[in-house]
Amino acid sequence: MKSPISATLAAHQLAGLASLEAAVVFAGRALVHSYPAVNKVERPCEPPDVATARDLIDQCEYFLAALDAHWQVVAADLPEAHPDKTKYDDIPF
Repeated sequence: MKSPISATLAAHQLAGLASLEAAVVFAGRALVHSYPAVNKVERPCEPPDVATARDLIDQCEYFLAALDAHWQVVAADLPEAHPDKTKYDDIPF
């Protein structure tokens, strides 16, 4: 059972989560720009650094999905009119 937290604490937690989200998005975009080949179809003989960069980008996307799920749980403690009650950004790499 989830114990309720104050709206102030929830807002502080969401601020931390937003910072974490920005860092993960930045890292994913930096990988895409550093390894343009990750946007192409995967090939059996591609260099290992491209393959691991592609895997890391996938993990960033999974992490962002988990972060969004956690955001929804924390935001449930906010008042209905609070602007952070719902997430609005879907940032693809």
